[in-house]
Amino acid sequence: MRLKIILLTFLSLLFVRCSGNGEQPDVDFKYITDVEVISHQAHNVKIDNFQRTIELLFERGGDLSKVELKLTLANGVEMVAPQMVTAMYDLTSVAEIRLKKNNDVATFKIYVRFKSAPLAVSTSHWEKKEGFGTLPDYISVYSYKKDISGKLTRAFIAVADIGEGKGRFKVLGEKKGVATLTQFYTNNTKPSVIINGGFFWNGTSLNLLIKNGVTISTSEPMVNRDYNGQATPYYPTQGAFGLEEDGSFSAQWVYNVSGTLYAYPQPAPNVAGEQPQPRPSSTFPVGAKVWTPAEAIGAGPLLIKNGEYKNLWENELFDAASGVGPTYNHPRSAVGYHPNGYVVFFVCEGRNKTPNTPGMTLKNVADILLELGCTEAINLDGGGSSCMLVNGVETIIPSDANGQRTVTSALAIY
Repeated sequence: MRLKIILLTFLSLLFVRCSGNGEQPDVDFKYITDVEVISHQAHNVKIDNFQRTIELLFERGGDLSKVELKLTLANGVEMVAPQMVTAMYDLTSVAEIRLKKNNDVATFKIYVRFKSAPLAVSTSHWEKKEGFGTLPDYISVYSYKKDISGKLTRAFIAVADIGEGKGRFKVLGEKKGVATLTQFYTNNTKPSVIINGGFFWNGTSLNLLIKNGVTISTSEPMVNRDYNGQATPYYPTQGAFGLEEDGSFSAQWVYNVSGTLYAYPQPAPNVAGEQPQPRPSSTFPVGAKVWTPAEAIGAGPLLIKNGEYKNLWENELFDAASGVGPTYNHPRSAVGYHPNGYVVFFVCEGRNKTPNTPGMTLKNVADILLELGCTEAINLDGGGSSCMLVNGVETIIPSDANGQRTVTSALAIY
């Protein structure tokens, strides 16, 4: 008992000392007592004074570049930046507020969340599939029931509502080592949906892999192409798909520069056979920004960005020499994002595994994702790597003669 009393006394003295100047310890973490959204209709406001975050829930589709907020501060708290409790904020990215209390400066981050709205999937083009066992109510699987330019098609999408308390998006895999998708499924607590990921060679990932904010594999592609009759190195910026800090997803052209990952508003304009562009840097291509996604997969080419068709495979050097065959029919895999808060996994069969089903071009895939309303999307590794499992069950017949190919990375929805 005596030892317990001594220990409690010591801890009490330590706590008082840490509180500063022998004053009563400040155990009140409250800085902000209320946030009023003046200029827009917010469905919910959540203040976490301990984590120092503010979450605002809006309908999707509105302009959030100028949102007027009014803060109510706790006693003894002062504004640092901005200086007024009523101010305008750009909420198209994560905004910050700095406050001062007892000479301590605290930074609050403002996160925007959106109300989930249904993703309209055309019943004339897609048929909802129920044959894969029980799925969470936030995941739906559909099969494509149209032909494309006279081609028979066999394609599937898995649509997952990614939101608080709903689906979780995860990148799986390591820099080195391969496994079939069924092995990935079994070894990663059996996700509801899993699809193959990025490109690889000799058991080593060639693309960006970020898991839980940790970079497992960087994006520093270098490929040789013929220029003036000689094998010459090119350094393309290639597509990646990632989970942003605010919970949304984006497709980016990326390159790692001296340990820092940069995203660019357009790819470096390389074209095989033409003079190579400079190696990407913090200033080239123009408009580089540091990109720090929580989860990300690299592959390419990038198909859709900001709702616009891209597919700049020449610039990303996914040309004939790459094996991607952008304009030919092949099995394909892709991942997209719908701004209502949905991640879409896409896979199509090819190489006539089902008779008269040759596969799709990259444009065919992009057109389907655009038709679904995806605003961001990239192509994943295709051909014999293309495979998607729902509750561990194959959706398409893999094109390799031995069934599922071993791959280095995968994407999963839990």
